[in-house]
Formats: sequence, structure tokens, C-alpha cells
Amino acid sequence: LNQFHYISPTRSGNHDVKKALEKFQEIAGLPVTGEMDPDTIAQMKKPRCGMPDVDESGLRIRSWDKRHLTYHITYGRDLDKDSQRRIFARALQYWSDVSGLSFSPTNNGGSADIKISFGARSHGGPHDGNRCAYAFDGPGKVLAHAFFPSNGRAHFDEDETYTDGTPSGTNLMWVATHEFGHALGLEHSDVRNAVMYPYYTGYVANFRLQDDDIRGIQVLYG
Repeated sequence: LNQFHYISPTRSGNHDVKKALEKFQEIAGLPVTGEMDPDTIAQMKKPRCGMPDVDESGLRIRSWDKRHLTYHITYGRDLDKDSQRRIFARALQYWSDVSGLSFSPTNNGGSADIKISFGARSHGGPHDGNRCAYAFDGPGKVLAHAFFPSNGRAHFDEDETYTDGTPSGTNLMWVATHEFGHALGLEHSDVRNAVMYPYYTGYVANFRLQDDDIRGIQVLYG
């Protein structure tokens, strides 16, 4: 609950665990009991995005101030480079198709708007400047995380087994599309079939953005 900000990391000692559980259950689409019941425990163990579900800051920039963004890939080890290029380009295209944004790859990682990289445990992309403050946790649980505009970093856990077009492993297309949603300014959704739902829902043969995702990105970019 603390990791994903259901319990405030800034208001130590003023926590209401029952309310935090109720909020968790609401976002996860579970019966709202306020109790640590078996369904809630099982949900907490499922693989998911590492970004918080509750944002208290109210201070961050919600969108990019330009409509064309560049991206750079530092490749992972599970899929060949051509497959990774295709997957990341298609994941960005899903958002481009409904937002008016456009994306192009660049070989200059230092100047890229979106910096894509893979790492395990304590990690940081080669063009990030510093180590990431949010370490990964090994296989399962947290799969990836990305940062809101205009940070642009998108980190994928190298300890996962990323796959393409198969139910086995972790589907890179789903994870990339979700993380790029964050990189463009979207928060998590409580709609279970939405791409921005915080929990990994597995390989989908006819993958696409859902209405909730489309409404969210169009609020930001028109």
C-alpha cells in the first residue's frame, strides 16, 4: 500500500489502513471491504506497473508542450533488435493515432525526449544521468515504470522474460504501450480492460487502446 501511495509517504503516522485498502480495492476492481481478504492479497501479488496509483503532489507537468517527440532505445536481451524497434514504434503509434502526437527514433540518446532502456534491480539508463530512485524487484511483481512529462524515461525490468505475439512470458507490446501512456502524462485507470489499468492483463491477440485510454490522452492533447 505504501509503495503505490495508497498510504501517504509524506504523512507518516497519519495513516488509515482501512481507507487505503478500500481505495486499493476500488482501483483494482475488487469488492470494497476495507479488509485484507484473500482476493485483495492475491491482487497485490500480481505483476504490474511500478508507478504509483495515487498521486498526491499535484505539482507535475501533465503533458508535453510540443506535438513531435523523439525516442531512443537502449535494447534489452530477450528479443532481437528489429523486434524491439517494431514493438516500441507500434506502441507509440497507438497513442499517435488518437492524439495528434508524432514520434520518430533518434540515435542521440542524450537529446531524446523519451529514453527507453532495460535494467535489473538497481538500474539506470545510459542517458539518464543518475541511477533510478526506484529499484526493480526481480522476476514478476513490478515489470516496468516510466516518468511523467517532461522526464521521458521509460525503464523495463531486465529480469522479466519479454515476448512478442505469444501468451508465454511478459508481452512487451502491452507493457510498452502502458509505460508510454505514463511518459505522455497519463495516470493509472481503474477500468479493468484499459491499457492504463495498473495490473498486467496478459497477451491480447487483437490488442488496442480502450475508450478510457483514448479519452484520457485526448484530454491532454485534444
